[in-house]
Amino acid sequence: MNKFWKVVSAIFAVGLIIIFCSNTQKSTLTITTITREIAFTDKYNPDARICIPAAYTGVDGEIEGEYRINGVTHGKKSRSERISIHPKKGLVISKEWQSNNGFQQHVLIKDGEVRKFKDDRRFRRRALCCDASDPGKLFIIESNKRMTMNDFANEISKHCTTAVNLDMGRWGYGWIDNKTLSLWAYVFKDWQTNWLCCE
Repeated sequence: MNKFWKVVSAIFAVGLIIIFCSNTQKSTLTITTITREIAFTDKYNPDARICIPAAYTGVDGEIEGEYRINGVTHGKKSRSERISIHPKKGLVISKEWQSNNGFQQHVLIKDGEVRKFKDDRRFRRRALCCDASDPGKLFIIESNKRMTMNDFANEISKHCTTAVNLDMGRWGYGWIDNKTLSLWAYVFKDWQTNWLCCE
């Protein structure tokens, strides 16, 4: 091997080491604290600081499950539990609405108890969370890699006592602050049916 190829090989090897180290040091989760009031809405808001999908959208193009906006209940119940976004209590999960705003979704963690799921598919995940130490402070946790719902729930349980899954479907991943998570959020904004928005 001549000198040129030795240098190229050395650079390539160093590059692999750098890439490998960078990946191992990268956190599994990204946590974003919500400092303003956040609300569930069926109206797209391009000026929102945070705008991310919340409930699933059904094959009929409608919001899946019952939901509540400004004290008015819409939709058809798809689960026994309702997720209320309460101005002081944070996330309240119960069989009845506890605030004027909320939706239905998979509950990942309730009162510190991690739920179990049969779904073993691996996707990038996102959850709306709060902790019993300060229930009024909501935050968003996102996975930085593909995870099963069970693995995600177990991982975020280290950071919260209550968490609900958020839609990470193909139509729009939304954005947080200036971080655009996907161009789908704009291109398919008329296909996405609902969001969590923070102005």
